[in-house]
Amino acid sequence: MRTMCRSGAGRKLMASLLCTLSVAACGPAPEPTKPEEAPPATGTTGQPVVYGTDNRTDVYAHTNATLRARAEQSTVALMSPSDFTVNSAGNVTFNAPTLGSAYGLCSNQRFLNDLTPAFCSGTLIDDDLVLTAGHCITSASACSSTRVVFNFYRTSATGMKAVTSADIFSCQSIVVRKQESSPLNLDYAIIKLDRAATPRFVPAPIRAGNAPLAVGSKVTVIGSGSGIPFKIDDGGSVRNARASTLDFFVASTDTFGGNSGSGVYENTDYTVAGILVRGETDYVANGSCDIVNTCTETGCRGEDITYVRPAVSAYCLVAGSLRLCGTTNPPPTTTFAFTATNTNNATQNTTDKTVTLAAGQTLQFGTCTLTGASGTGDTYLRLVNSAGTSVANNDDSCSLLSFVSYTAPTAGTYTMRAGCYSSNSCSGTVAYVIQ
Repeated sequence: MRTMCRSGAGRKLMASLLCTLSVAACGPAPEPTKPEEAPPATGTTGQPVVYGTDNRTDVYAHTNATLRARAEQSTVALMSPSDFTVNSAGNVTFNAPTLGSAYGLCSNQRFLNDLTPAFCSGTLIDDDLVLTAGHCITSASACSSTRVVFNFYRTSATGMKAVTSADIFSCQSIVVRKQESSPLNLDYAIIKLDRAATPRFVPAPIRAGNAPLAVGSKVTVIGSGSGIPFKIDDGGSVRNARASTLDFFVASTDTFGGNSGSGVYENTDYTVAGILVRGETDYVANGSCDIVNTCTETGCRGEDITYVRPAVSAYCLVAGSLRLCGTTNPPPTTTFAFTATNTNNATQNTTDKTVTLAAGQTLQFGTCTLTGASGTGDTYLRLVNSAGTSVANNDDSCSLLSFVSYTAPTAGTYTMRAGCYSSNSCSGTVAYVIQ
């Protein structure tokens, strides 16, 4: 098994190099020095392969009307502005090589002539909210340079659905995001669009509750594998539900680089159960060209899919939504003010606030994102446990402001430390909420 970081075909080589140099499968960079801004998106984390029969199907050709509707009404492709051109009439053409050309594929491979402009996928889950993978949109800068494209699918073997400027949205902000391997292995983001996508498009329903999926249960993935127009793969099955952690599950879905962020549906009610985030190598050499990497249904490593519930729960801690949270009001927050200088990334000269958490409780605190939070300058937030060990920190979640979400693995006292990046001066109001 070879797990690696991959970007969609439209991504520059630098994105792949940054992934290769990062730790924990594209996890956060080490904290001592402030990193350079990442490219607009880092692409997929070691994206997948075909298990057994290749079940990828074009939207027009799929026999299930509900899954076709999920693709046509709820699925999005993430692209860079340079990946398409809008003419004076508002009609869109895509600027990307074909799949065969982009990946040097052999002539007997499927979908050779499909264009490859997408670098990730996503799912509309509320009027103006899209669910995707955390590694697809890594920063406020990446958000501002990402375009969210609906209607990217084939209507026939030779035809594409017409895409206009009305089908393209901008990423206005990252509402919640997590990309970590400890204490849970989570990779998700919920982004806010620049305007409502409804009623033209329809949010996909979210799977209720937080129960693990049954091993052997069937799942469907819809997205832009390798950057091509949406495909529906309804032939995957759950291999490992990870019932003890409920962070991600492993399935045998036929998914590729560009599928990262794709909605993964359970095949009973066709609700979103997860987000495709990682998997096996896409293509392997076959002489002078490449072919799809094919495994048996039970072979290779399987594809990792973050459960949807942690993302929705994180969103409902900081914002309101009748559809997702049952209320339009975010939970009330508590605040404390600080003014600081020369805190060395919130390790000294900080303003502190101690709270008590039960095992499993989540503390969210920030100088942004939460109601009542604010900041001036380059803030830095850190959380330490009762032994004084740092368990979480953040620098630039929202431009120069900070936000931390931490779920306590054990009960105890934890101290929030409010400070500034490096030796800088800053000030603000830290808002926090415990649930």
